[in-house]
Amino acid sequence: MTWLLILFGVALVCSPLMWLKQSPHQRRVTELRRLASSLTLQVSLHRRPDARDDELRLECVCYRLPWTDSQCRQNWVLQNYSERGWDSHCSGWRWFGNQARPELHGIIAETIGKMPETVSAIIANSAGIGVIWDERGEVSDVQAISELLPGLRQKAEEICL
Repeated sequence: MTWLLILFGVALVCSPLMWLKQSPHQRRVTELRRLASSLTLQVSLHRRPDARDDELRLECVCYRLPWTDSQCRQNWVLQNYSERGWDSHCSGWRWFGNQARPELHGIIAETIGKMPETVSAIIANSAGIGVIWDERGEVSDVQAISELLPGLRQKAEEICL
């Protein structure tokens, strides 16, 4: 009986420590975000790509590349997250809020074709240009995003001049 009480006491002390241990999913997301940071991508919680002004919940994750030209401020969203918005030149994707300038449509279509399938939006705002991604992919998906965003950012900044 004494051993049973000792075992129960040890279990009682150790159980809160087990809550601090990361799950495999949390560990994978941490690894993806650490890699993104090392590739100069900013990772932040973000509103849904099709969120209206009164919808403020942060329920998505944005992998963003900041602008290099501080004067370049664009504000558009191309998403396949929902049926909100209007049709775009990319099948299954819809503009929401504002539309990118026509000079960007070609590189946007090319970028979408090479992005991981789990990317649900491309967003340009005052902070930079980025993607909404569900983080269900692999390390190679983060690398693909980090390789594709600079070309899109460069073209977007060229048309700002």
